[in-house]
Amino acid sequence: METTALAAEFDMHRRYLTAVAFRMLGSHADAEDAVQEAWFRLGRADGEIENLRAWLTKVVSRVCLDQLRVRNRRQEHPLEQLPDREIVADDSDAHSRVESADRIGYALMLVLEQLSPDERLAYVLHDVFGLPFDEIAPIVDRTPPAARKLASRARDRVRGAEPSEPRARASREQRRAVVDAFLAAARTGDFRGLLGVLHPDVEFHIDQGAEGLRIIRGAEQVASSAAEFHRFAQGYSFEILELGEGFAVLASQDGEPSSLLFFTSVGDAITLLETRNLG
Repeated sequence: METTALAAEFDMHRRYLTAVAFRMLGSHADAEDAVQEAWFRLGRADGEIENLRAWLTKVVSRVCLDQLRVRNRRQEHPLEQLPDREIVADDSDAHSRVESADRIGYALMLVLEQLSPDERLAYVLHDVFGLPFDEIAPIVDRTPPAARKLASRARDRVRGAEPSEPRARASREQRRAVVDAFLAAARTGDFRGLLGVLHPDVEFHIDQGAEGLRIIRGAEQVASSAAEFHRFAQGYSFEILELGEGFAVLASQDGEPSSLLFFTSVGDAITLLETRNLG
């Protein structure tokens, strides 16, 4: 195929490939680099390619998988560099529909950041883009049943699947109740209510951007800080999100996400609060 014709056909799939790569990597720049690498490899490919879309999907997926594995080897914390907000590909093909760039979609990206590279790839290719496990298996060097298990494990974490043991199920309900109670007390500046859900040795890690991390320790100190919440909460909307097995509160202003507050709790008490600025 002539270079001009090949470039034209490649451009037909570019938005789809960028959407696949973004779901894998959580970064628009990295996604574009992965797609560009696929173009370079296409130019070096020998022989006729029967299904260009399938071939390009495999190449982009392998490039992304390599990048995710490098991140893991470097032991990068999944939340140290938050994923970009999604730009949805304008493509009507059934395999390239991507969830809207809304608050829940952003939360899903945060959960994907916490999956292993192979789990993330299997979930994204199958559950988001509809690829069969027969095509996913060779990309992750596994059999189709093994690839199916990878996607299943990822799906459980993404959906926050209910565990089978009643004790574990109650624990999740307990964690959600603690978050509900904290948010209700913080919204009204209820100091006693806040003390009731905070562990005596609780820590509050506040992301101050360029100024670094501020840490507040102790229930009374954290409650005092959280009690001021209602004074600047005007104009913000708040939503409790389930991220894997934990919970967070997403704050948005005029529809734009501004911060996330992550909760760690033991029993009925919050032991750690962590903020992440999204602006």
